[in-house]
Amino acid sequence: METCKKNMLFMYFGVLLFLSFQVSYVSSVTDTISINQTLSVSQTIVSGGDTIVSSGDIFELGLFNPTPGTIGFLYIGMWYKQISPRTIVWVANRESPVRSIYSNCLLKISNGNLILFDNFTDTTIWSTGLNSSSSKDVQAVLLDNGNLVLRDGSSSSAAVLWQSFDHPSDTWLPGAKFKLGSKRLTSWQSSTDPSPGPYSLDVDSKTHSLVTVWNGSKSYWSSGPWDDQFKAFTGMLETGTNLSFNMNKDESYITYLVNPYRKYHLVMDISGQFMLQVWLVNVQVWYTMWYQPKDCEVYNYCGSFGICVEAKDHLPCRCVPGFRRSIYQSDSNDLSGGCKRETTLQCSKGKEEFLPIENMKLATDPTTTLDLSASLVTTCASRCLANCSCEAYAYDGNICFMWTSYVFNLQQLYANEGLTFFLRVAASNKGKTKHSKVRSIVLFVVLSSLVAVAACFVGLCLYIHPRRRRTRTQRDKKQSRELSEGGIIDDDGKHMCFLNLHDIMAATDSFSEENKLGEGGFGPVYKVIIKQCD
Repeated sequence: METCKKNMLFMYFGVLLFLSFQVSYVSSVTDTISINQTLSVSQTIVSGGDTIVSSGDIFELGLFNPTPGTIGFLYIGMWYKQISPRTIVWVANRESPVRSIYSNCLLKISNGNLILFDNFTDTTIWSTGLNSSSSKDVQAVLLDNGNLVLRDGSSSSAAVLWQSFDHPSDTWLPGAKFKLGSKRLTSWQSSTDPSPGPYSLDVDSKTHSLVTVWNGSKSYWSSGPWDDQFKAFTGMLETGTNLSFNMNKDESYITYLVNPYRKYHLVMDISGQFMLQVWLVNVQVWYTMWYQPKDCEVYNYCGSFGICVEAKDHLPCRCVPGFRRSIYQSDSNDLSGGCKRETTLQCSKGKEEFLPIENMKLATDPTTTLDLSASLVTTCASRCLANCSCEAYAYDGNICFMWTSYVFNLQQLYANEGLTFFLRVAASNKGKTKHSKVRSIVLFVVLSSLVAVAACFVGLCLYIHPRRRRTRTQRDKKQSRELSEGGIIDDDGKHMCFLNLHDIMAATDSFSEENKLGEGGFGPVYKVIIKQCD
């Protein structure tokens, strides 16, 4: 009886111990770091530190090593909780990593900020950077949309003091506001180095309508102006997202929405491509639905006054009418050095005109002037013509675009797409362009006719050749049949007639001169007459 009581008491304490472990585990899985809590990010190469997880189990925040299994750098990052391999969408300390061998850090609330504190060196490695606050209710909360917010209070309606959406790394999550004049979206340095790379995505603060990618400090790609009718940027109509561009006195920003039942994100890749990716659950991979830039979208791909045309059957670059390839380019297929005018402009009235080039995607640059007061396209044209520095203009929705220097990044789109680009040329060049078009049409007609004649000739040959073969075959069969009927060859064409000397003497009339047909290299040839072949 005493033994039974001891066993029951042992089981009772065992159950309590098990439940205490369960409670401890559940309580450790949280989406919040409060002022009296810390997130330990101490780590060895084998074991990881603590993490916080959004309430819907969608995103996770914690320590990560971009080169697992090595003594590398450690970063505070955010990733999708249910996706493997780990996909990092935000990095806090990408410019101030921690050496993993020395890691003894805490992520905690201090003086109203979320900080990454190194106990080993007694220094702050990273901070949200707000002015110090004495509030005791400051919390860091990881939301299900991937936004890490620092707020003053425990309720969801509490004032947001800081949020990771305003400080993106290389990934733009759905619902995040991409604000004009705020932090850029910047690629990683490499697939194993989260530090800022050479490619960044920004919104042009001058026009408030362009998304531009820079390669270091050099313009690399531009999306084209915002089209409010299609709710998209020119040349980016098929992105698969619901884009919106909001401009008001308080803030100007771009945001996008997608299917809430799938995981999407926009990312500035290390290749320099800005891409939209979706997670395919069935095959467990990220699928790229859309990306830019392609060759023709790369800034200055064809040089100044060069037009880029996406095509597989010919070179993508050509000069605009009235221009020719720059003379210093040794490779005739290389237009990266741009094109130059065939006739220098004189800026004289009546000697210069505008040549329309349709279906063009245009990109603005520092030399582009925007005139918002031109209510008509004719007004835009006259203002450009009156300015001797104006090389070209375009008109779109009461906005007059004028280029006062070299024109870069011209791209030919498909029919009924893009804008009409008006290029300033000498009047003589415009006439030459018209004549060259006529010559091109004539040349096309002549070449088409020659191709048609050649096709007819080939067809006739293909028709006649089989008939000749059939005729020759029929003739051979007839000769074979005659020989067969004469007893020389039987029906199957294999039986030969064997003659002895007596038969040959009789058939040639003892080799008489009357039966002699002639002589060759092997001697005389006689005609034979065979009455019956056995």
